[in-house]
Amino acid sequence: MWMSFNMEERSREVSQRELPYWNFPFRPADTMMCSENWSVYEEIDPAAKREGKQIKPRSPAWKAPCTRKRVVVCGAAVLATSVFLNVLLIALGILYYSKMDSTLEQVSTENKLPQEKTVPSSFALYNEKHKLCVAVQQPNYLTAASCNLNSTAQLFQWVNRSLLRHMDSQLCVAAGTAMSKTALFLQPCNAGSPLQHWECRDGDLLALEGKKLYFNYGNNIKRVVMLYDRDGPWSRWLINGTRSNICRTACIPSAWDWILIQDSYYFLSRSPGTWDVANQSCTSMESHLVMISSTEEKGHIAEIMKASTCWIGLTDHMLDGDWKWVDGTRVGPDYKSYWRQGQPNGGKAENCGLMMKDSFWYDNPCTEAHHWICERKH
Repeated sequence: MWMSFNMEERSREVSQRELPYWNFPFRPADTMMCSENWSVYEEIDPAAKREGKQIKPRSPAWKAPCTRKRVVVCGAAVLATSVFLNVLLIALGILYYSKMDSTLEQVSTENKLPQEKTVPSSFALYNEKHKLCVAVQQPNYLTAASCNLNSTAQLFQWVNRSLLRHMDSQLCVAAGTAMSKTALFLQPCNAGSPLQHWECRDGDLLALEGKKLYFNYGNNIKRVVMLYDRDGPWSRWLINGTRSNICRTACIPSAWDWILIQDSYYFLSRSPGTWDVANQSCTSMESHLVMISSTEEKGHIAEIMKASTCWIGLTDHMLDGDWKWVDGTRVGPDYKSYWRQGQPNGGKAENCGLMMKDSFWYDNPCTEAHHWICERKH
């Protein structure tokens, strides 16, 4: 029986091999499997098929590798972009500094113009009525004496709009008290002292500022110059050697010239600018942004300020919170009371020191425009 079954199977296999291929039994399962496989892969290149090459199927995400030409093109594009950005940055930098230099030049010109117009040359005080000039007698008292055009001891100069400074000694004319018949003498210049400020009145008169007390030629035995409450010809003054009136030609108010307070000169800018412009402007005038070292000086600065805000020589741009003066001196904890309560509070956004009319300090963005104060020694 086993033999019979075996023979039947063999006979069936032989008969099937002899059948032509179109007579193979149809099998739907084989056809479905074939169609699924062909739907996943791309068609085989006929040329490759003819050459007998084995082609591996490619997934849909496959991309051609970057050729050498493509690498060169990509590198050239990156290089060109980098060069363009560098050139753009350089151009913007040149434009910024050119604009800043132009601003600084304009500000410097504006600031120097008033000095040339308002700072007068030296002169001798001459009383035409008595034909006498003001001279200095030791110890620093003023007297009326014969005029000498060649004597520097008789020369004076206006500073800070209203201080009358003696050229030889560099001291200023002052009164001991604001009373009639008080002798006048020389002492260190101090713009904060009301007894050193003089003003011009009608009729060629020279008077103590805000008082009806006049600069008198000294009608006494020693001819000591004094304050006097009468406004006669003995209180009228000209510039010696000329017919020019001292009040009309020399005593011209100006808020922008150098102001002498104790041992320092101060300069109030005519125009506002950034902190950098202010710093460079002071440097160009052989000075520096004001550095405040005492409460007394802080008070003087607040008193002479004409603008509501002014840059001072204070910055922490090197290290946030480490405030230093422009000469590198660190501002210690002793200056804590100089700052307004809650200041400085701007962090990295506010790195420059600003002083307001209330005499307190504030930190501020350095790019804002404010007036400023320069300082220099004698």
